[in-house]
Order: sequence, then structure tokens, then C-alpha cells
Amino acid sequence: MTGSTLTVDVTHRGHATIARVSGEIGLRTVDQLRTALLKCLADQPSGLVVELDDVTIGAPVALNAFGTLARRAAEWPGILLALAVPPGPVRELLRHTALDRVVPTFAGVAEAVRALGTVPEHQQASVQLPAAVDSAAEARRFVDDTCDAWQIDGLREDACLIASELVENAVRHGHSAAGLRLDLSRGVLTIAVRDDAPAPPRRRLVGTAPTGGRGVFIVDVIARAWGYAPTWAGGKVVWAVLADGA
Repeated sequence: MTGSTLTVDVTHRGHATIARVSGEIGLRTVDQLRTALLKCLADQPSGLVVELDDVTIGAPVALNAFGTLARRAAEWPGILLALAVPPGPVRELLRHTALDRVVPTFAGVAEAVRALGTVPEHQQASVQLPAAVDSAAEARRFVDDTCDAWQIDGLREDACLIASELVENAVRHGHSAAGLRLDLSRGVLTIAVRDDAPAPPRRRLVGTAPTGGRGVFIVDVIARAWGYAPTWAGGKVVWAVLADGA
């Protein structure tokens, strides 16, 4: 992704994503940087390393974006975001602003990737569903079976409902197939649905039908947190988080 003063080049090392940032990080480019990294997160890698050995800092306040993104990554898709910054002015600025205490910071990409390997693995399950009227029902069956296998009965009902509504939205309003993915880590369950429609999810009035059509209204009521992110392919991922006792 390129702009007048900032470039973000994305590569992969194993299951981790490496985003090499070049140019100036400042008030004019921070939105571009944030968008590029959110798209990296939407691909749900095992971890995201942001390499900052070829950047200048035009406005130190723009570095706060990394703290916000790290918290977002921890919430969804539940991964570690790390910075790879060699010794020098940028590393000193991170230390001065205490950002390196908020976002794990390493001297190089190899060290950061090794650190990602120490993060506890998630249980994951996924299914691809067609743009068909019965896909929401198939999503419920998939979530029900997965919750049974993972022994998280307390989250089963809400997870089935959220998955059904998100898949229904993808099919009905996005006219798209839906990729449904479940992630479980330390009692926190994330339901994520990827579709090909770039339009963000919209809150609609609750209908009178027993199922379907309630979309993000239901998700907003049930989930501990939810959101969406654009993808590199031009679509989006809508996600929701559930937790025991949430």
C-alpha cells in the first residue's frame, strides 16, 4: 500500500505477517498506516510484526496508533502485535513515550517472530458457506458441533445466534459467500465472518421474523465486543467476542 510519504509492504513468514513500513509516520499518514495494518489483522495471522527500521517520525503523537492497534489485535483476532525497531532515534522515542511498555518491541524481525512462537495457540475451526438461503442454518450446526467438541456449552446458544445473524447478513445483504471462523483462547470465543462486500455492517430495526434480519442489533446486545475490518481482497470481516461470565 503506497502513499505520498508512506509505504507498507506486506510479506509472510510462516503463519506470521510482516508489515515493513517506510517513510514518515505523522498526522498526514497515520490513517493510511492504521488502515493497512487493520487489513493485515483481518487476514487473521498468528501474529503481526511491524518493521520500523526505515521510518522517520513526523509527529510523535501518531505513534499512539500502535497502542490502539495492539489492544485491538488482542481483542480481535486475539493475536500479538509486535514492533521490530533497531537501536536508534525511533527506538529512543518509543522508550521516551513508554510505548515500548504497551507494545512488545524487539530489535529485529527474527526476534519478534520467535516471540510470537511463545504465544499460546488458539483452538480454531472454520467453514466456507455458499451464498445460499440455508447457510445460516449450516452456520448454527457448525457452531453447535464445535462448541460441543470444545466443551464450551455456556457459550453455545449465544455463539450459534451470532454466527447465524452474521452469515445471514453476508448472504442476504452482501450477496456473498461467507467464511465463518471460530477462535477459542482462555475461555474467550471469537466468531468472525468474512464476506466479499466492502460496505460496513449497518444497524437495522428489529423485524418480527423469529430469525434473521436482526444482524448487528443482536450482536451488539449479546457480544462483549464486536467490530469489523476491511480486507486486502476488498471485502470485510465482521467479528464478535464472547466470554464466560461476560
